[in-house]
Amino acid sequence: MSGFRIELDGANLERKGQQFVSGRGVYNDAFTRIHRIEPHGFASSPIKGAKALLFSPNGDPDQAYVIGGEHPSHRPANLPVGATAIYDMSGNIIKLVNSEVIFDFASRTATFTAGTWTINGDVTINGNVTINGNLNASGSITDGDGDGGA
Repeated sequence: MSGFRIELDGANLERKGQQFVSGRGVYNDAFTRIHRIEPHGFASSPIKGAKALLFSPNGDPDQAYVIGGEHPSHRPANLPVGATAIYDMSGNIIKLVNSEVIFDFASRTATFTAGTWTINGDVTINGNVTINGNLNASGSITDGDGDGGA
């Protein structure tokens, strides 16, 4: 079995539920339409410049597979041990860190924990809101229909 690192060129092809990628090896060897293996329940489309492992179980490049496809400059840094992140090339990220889930989209974050949830940024709710507990407001409450809240 042989294996080495390749740099993907962003030419991704989807066919019959499988993904095929292309790229170049260390010695500028070209590889086209190589089957990329992904875990169940996860799908991504690697961008140009992403690094991956190409391996040939029988030593034959015509029977090669690719694993991975992560771009070094887009990978989130400083994740704690045991944390998981799902991210895209635009910097949007969902992190699972200890007992928190953190959503960060264009620097607007929402943090959900088992006990308390904090949402930073404006929130619009289309529909009814039911509160089972107290409502505390540190700012103004505006009555949109002008009836004084009745």
